[in-house]
Amino acid sequence: MFERKDRKRKFLIALTALAIGSAFFLAYSFLPLTAPLRFNSPDENANYFFSGTFVDGSRLWSFEPLDLAVPGLVHPRSMRIIDNFLVPVGFIGLPVIFGSIAKVAGMGAVPFLTPLFAVLAAAAFASIVGRFFGRRTGVLSGLLLLVCPVWWYEASRTLMPNILFVSLAVFAAWFLLTAPVLAARAGKPRKSYDLVWRADGALAGLCFGLALAVRPSEVYWLALIAAVLFVANRRKLPWSRLALFILFAAGILLPFFGMNKALYGNWLGTGYAVSAGEQAVASLPAGHGARLLGGLQPYLFPLGFAPRTAWHNFWLYGARFFWFWTLLVGISAAAAVFAAWRRRRAAKPLDRNAVVYALVLGLTSVWLVLFYGSWTIQDNPDPTAVTIGTSYFRYWLPIFLLSVVPAAWALGAAAERLAGRWCIPALAAVIAVLAAVSAHAIFTAPQEGLLVLRDNLRRYDSEVKQVLAKTEKNALIVVDRADKLFFPDRSVIYPLRSEQTYAALGDLGRHVPLYYFGIAFPEKDLEYLRQEKLPPLGLTIEPVLSFGEEALYALPRLPAQRP
Repeated sequence: MFERKDRKRKFLIALTALAIGSAFFLAYSFLPLTAPLRFNSPDENANYFFSGTFVDGSRLWSFEPLDLAVPGLVHPRSMRIIDNFLVPVGFIGLPVIFGSIAKVAGMGAVPFLTPLFAVLAAAAFASIVGRFFGRRTGVLSGLLLLVCPVWWYEASRTLMPNILFVSLAVFAAWFLLTAPVLAARAGKPRKSYDLVWRADGALAGLCFGLALAVRPSEVYWLALIAAVLFVANRRKLPWSRLALFILFAAGILLPFFGMNKALYGNWLGTGYAVSAGEQAVASLPAGHGARLLGGLQPYLFPLGFAPRTAWHNFWLYGARFFWFWTLLVGISAAAAVFAAWRRRRAAKPLDRNAVVYALVLGLTSVWLVLFYGSWTIQDNPDPTAVTIGTSYFRYWLPIFLLSVVPAAWALGAAAERLAGRWCIPALAAVIAVLAAVSAHAIFTAPQEGLLVLRDNLRRYDSEVKQVLAKTEKNALIVVDRADKLFFPDRSVIYPLRSEQTYAALGDLGRHVPLYYFGIAFPEKDLEYLRQEKLPPLGLTIEPVLSFGEEALYALPRLPAQRP
């Protein structure tokens, strides 16, 4: 009878976990479920495009014939031209992983992979935390991660790489620290040729290698945390599992090094090595902190080192933007410090796992804040705008992940003071309130909230269909920021307001029809283009379609002058 009750209990727990995971998978999939397959970011568009090229031919390049006429200019943002071929600017891990999965599941599955990874990573993280801090804290950590506004929002931007990177790193830690395969085979005889019981180390290495392939720039703080964990646990390390971890991590990275060599001409090369002016998305500060580091600064902090700027950016985005999350974590951290102080006063030893975790959280936070916060990012047309779509949230995602543990501990400790039958309902109510507040924050945020993005994607889709109907298939569209909309249906070059672009239009106009899409010109600007700027190139400009503040213009060639 007791066994039957235990099976029923486990079944109900599994069913509840499946229901919660499914609900958040659908919530994270809001954009692909409610909006057309368009993207609000050039990075997302590039990742989807190269996932498709990997499906078609296991390649991460595409030939651009117009590059023969004007080398290096005809490409969208987040891509660049090397030897007449379009290649990714970003790291290649995501398109390779998503493209590999799409070979089996189809390209229709690609926009839903990030939400799936996000939900599975929350479950794995809950298991890790439960292993070291107890089941209740583990379960609460997983639930808090699911409702964390930064995790939720980034999981909803389904072709960005940061959730995939963090998820793979969590999977690696799960296999390495909890050994689920070994635990599942507990009590079964081990045969000399049966290596399944060693699979945890291999799977951890595979996940870690793939995580580095997605975001190799994160190797700095990952190495730092690995060193802390090694020192803290050096006497009880599972050496065989660790050896397999290193072996398989190196093995999975080798093909990516080879692809880097083929694409960029360097084993460690990336598309980020662009010439100055080709991408002007950020400024790299070089203040007193950078001078203090001297020659080490380019190696340790290649994006710049400006502590005051970093802490200002972290306060603006990491702390103040989602104030309710900061308040929860801050109160929880204060409660944890107070509890530790009381233990010391009572001459009781501190929880070793808690001390190690606090060190990991502190070092990770300080490093990521300084590493990315020193970078003054300008990924919004308005450089003064403070929006939910800022890249800082993506880069600081590991900080928000780690911050759920003290909050989970504090909530669990507070619930202990309630009568037993009120404990679970009280915790469920707190999680539900946090979910509602987070949902309101990320769905209704101005400019780049999910509701705004959905409406924008629907509008973009309508405009793109009209533009494609008015332009030839071999047309080239000059854009400022709309490359994410028209590529790959049309070739694109950007921006119009560039002497380099103007100089290229004369040559391009002899090969393909030319158009411009962007902010509508006042009549005096149109006359300037018709009378002065374009005639020396053999071109003129004529309106084709209007979309309120934006418009499509044709750039036809002028009739040849008779001698």
